[in-house]
Amino acid sequence: MVKAYLKFVQEGVFGLISTTNSLLDNSGKLAITGCGERISIWDLRRQVLIKSLHEEDITAEVSLVALSRDGLLLAAGYSDGTIRIWSMSDYSQLSVFNGHRGAITCLYFNSLGSILVSGSKDTEIIVWDIITESGLYRLRGHRDQVTGCRLLEKSNHLVTSSKDGLIKIWETETQHCIQTIVGHRNPVWGIDVNADETRLASCTSDNQIRFWRLHHNEEPREGREYKVNTPINAGIIIHDDADTPKTQAQLDQEKLEQDLELRNEQEFAKYYGSVAIKGESILGLKFDPTNKILAIQTSGKFVDLFKITNYDIIQAKQVSVTDEFRHRQTIKTSSKVRSFAFGNDHLCWNKFIITLAGNSLEAYHVQGEDGFEPFSTMDQFGHRADVRSMALTSNDSMLVSTSSEAVKVWNVKTLNCIRSIPCDYGLCCLFVPGNLHIIVGTKTGSLEIFELASANHIATIRAHEGSVWAMSLSPDQRGIVTGGADKQVKFWDFELNPDPENQKQKKLSLSLAQTLKLEADVLALKFSADKRVLAVSLLDNTVKIFYADTLKFHLSLYGHKLPVMTLDISDDGALIITGSADKNIKIWGLDYGDCHKSFFAHDDSIMQLAFIPNTHHFISTSKDKRIKYWDADKFEHIQTLEFHHGEVWALAMGSIGDFFITGSHDRSMRVFKQTETPLFIESERQQEMEKTWEATLEDDTRVRTKEMLEENLSANKQTLDTIMAGEDIYDAIQLSNIEKLKLLEYEREMDEYNKKASTTNKKKKQDEDEQPQEVPLFTPNMMLLGKSHSDYLWMKINRVRPSDLEESLTLLPFSVMRILFEYFNEWIEDSTKSIEFIFKCSFFLIQVHQNQLSVTSDFIPILQRLNQGLKDRLERERQNIGFNRSAMGYIKREIEINQNYKFFNPDTIKQETYNQETLSDKVQSSSKKSKKKINNSNKK
Repeated sequence: MVKAYLKFVQEGVFGLISTTNSLLDNSGKLAITGCGERISIWDLRRQVLIKSLHEEDITAEVSLVALSRDGLLLAAGYSDGTIRIWSMSDYSQLSVFNGHRGAITCLYFNSLGSILVSGSKDTEIIVWDIITESGLYRLRGHRDQVTGCRLLEKSNHLVTSSKDGLIKIWETETQHCIQTIVGHRNPVWGIDVNADETRLASCTSDNQIRFWRLHHNEEPREGREYKVNTPINAGIIIHDDADTPKTQAQLDQEKLEQDLELRNEQEFAKYYGSVAIKGESILGLKFDPTNKILAIQTSGKFVDLFKITNYDIIQAKQVSVTDEFRHRQTIKTSSKVRSFAFGNDHLCWNKFIITLAGNSLEAYHVQGEDGFEPFSTMDQFGHRADVRSMALTSNDSMLVSTSSEAVKVWNVKTLNCIRSIPCDYGLCCLFVPGNLHIIVGTKTGSLEIFELASANHIATIRAHEGSVWAMSLSPDQRGIVTGGADKQVKFWDFELNPDPENQKQKKLSLSLAQTLKLEADVLALKFSADKRVLAVSLLDNTVKIFYADTLKFHLSLYGHKLPVMTLDISDDGALIITGSADKNIKIWGLDYGDCHKSFFAHDDSIMQLAFIPNTHHFISTSKDKRIKYWDADKFEHIQTLEFHHGEVWALAMGSIGDFFITGSHDRSMRVFKQTETPLFIESERQQEMEKTWEATLEDDTRVRTKEMLEENLSANKQTLDTIMAGEDIYDAIQLSNIEKLKLLEYEREMDEYNKKASTTNKKKKQDEDEQPQEVPLFTPNMMLLGKSHSDYLWMKINRVRPSDLEESLTLLPFSVMRILFEYFNEWIEDSTKSIEFIFKCSFFLIQVHQNQLSVTSDFIPILQRLNQGLKDRLERERQNIGFNRSAMGYIKREIEINQNYKFFNPDTIKQETYNQETLSDKVQSSSKKSKKKINNSNKK
């Protein structure tokens, strides 16, 4: 009989603030960040998490987030190449795009939010249609990761940059590259275009910002005077920095930039000039929505702000790049800058958010003449570095975690941070019995004692000469035992000493009771539950077993080729498991030290092992980012949990084994809970094989064919989902065709029966034996789910995700095309079927099978009927739309006349927009007129 185990599932994620870039919504009050595989939405004022967007089947990490200009759509790019569109109104997932083979590196919406451009590590750019939920085309030309993309809607062009040092300008109508900007000696890390689409800025791994003039967008204004866009913050003063003389390196750089200037008058972008900054390397740049501030991200903790000079009336050719862009201020952050973003709307342009590499973010806004000031800093909800150790209280109500900068205490039920206490680099920790104090072993060799209620540091005890690698509670719970890099195991007793400040109170402290000296550094230690033995792991690849009461040597376990990083003893004291840096797990008998089993468990060093209480099942974590569930009796691997995106350092097991918590290099902590769902090993192996096979469908190491070297291709991508969808459609076509033939056969038999019955009725003298045999009733196929064969096939095709439809239809053989086109002709006559969907499928299949269709005469009448049917149906739809529009216009006029109510129309909206744009000009002109009147009155 096959044994079924209970499955572990991820129940919660906490400890993350931002792992990708951050955005501000249109109100400027909410921050949108990527946190692992989830998208978190934070309230900056209250500093609380409002919503977490995720799907259960998503395991890939969010690599980038982008917001449409109206703030209604949120696009999230993932490390597996997928893109998901979320609605910001109800936080629901709208669509999924899967076309890239690498992590998404850049996303950009058009102004209407109907088109999305994506770039990836696979060197390709894809343009997606949000409305039809499908890819329009794929652009190939870069030879390395795409780092930036911008749509120029005034001229229908697309600008992209890459790590190959090239900037390409594509024409969106023909999908071809019309200009390649060369000359960058290093990877181009970022590009941006101002709001007027007249300036293109780029940055690379040096201290120069390069600018290009987009003449095609300036042509209507060339040869005449024009007014430069006056931003909202024109009255704000940002202080100048002192001018510094040019160095020889800057002069050499200016000479090098002469190669970048474009002399050809026919080029779309012409080199404008460059501006130097004080930083060593530039990693990103952005224009604000009002075209007044240019922000530059440099390597390190700095963001430089450039003010675009405001001129009243100038000639375009009279402006130099140094006059237009001037450095004004540098913002210094608390840690290294990961990314930054301005407010998404003109109303909150003066707010911008900076994402820091240390799992935190800072929000700034313009405040008078003092420049940019922070108004929100979020850093209390997660660690700044790796989570190195964790421990649970005896009742599993609280969790303590340590990192390089602080000790944090979490509520296990709500997953909120209760206490955050500064501390040295903590390598191990535990709760003192009573759950009122915490002891942390640090990298400097000291033991730090903290009081949980007041979050105060009580004492520092110099325990070891080296790092404290391991710590465990003694079996009698009257003390602890520690092991360090000084080759010693020390036993400590709890004691209460009077507080020097208040003699009536006492503070917890430790007193050294005993020391055990060993021949190598101590890496891990563990007492058995029966208080019989103490197991100690040493740097010499062995594990020493000592009697707990006398500390006499009992056993030596040797067999690992590298040091044993972790170990654990089962509750019944029968087994001990060891995990080593040699990627192996060994199961030993504790009575005689015999090795029961040794198996290759992970692809990297094993960092933590823990038995599930009262069982011989255990959990292992490793640097390969995986968590595995094992059976130590049958020596079987039960389940693999792949949720972390970095090395898994820490593991804390619940007191009854119904859940465990892990901590990782990605700064996240995850709760895994045991469910009542049975798990079968064979089904898990089958799923792992399917994932491995799916990964080989689109492999970057394959040979480049002639088709793959073309500049523009289809945006589709073959995945396991598209293959399964294609197979479902093929099966549905076959099943529907069989049912259709059976139905036709039944109708034919019924016609024959009716003919014979009518002839026999005329012959009155015929015997009863010569009466025709009755035809049995037709029984529909139960696989059709109670639908007709036509409706069943329509349902199956409509269930396919729109972004996967074309790739799924590609898998259909030509032999079923005749059947499918006949169904298309049948669906056209049905007004309940979408004509847009029918046209999309039929037109795509005609394109794919054009060669076969052109030489097959049988398809001529079918395609002619399809062509005429599409025209007639579209004409009917056009008439219905026109009729409905006229009716709505009539109702609108009736409401306006009877109720004295005015609806908004496009002309009114345009007029209001124009009034808002010219409001500042009217105010300035009125102020000038008033001044003239005052002067004239004074003269009189």
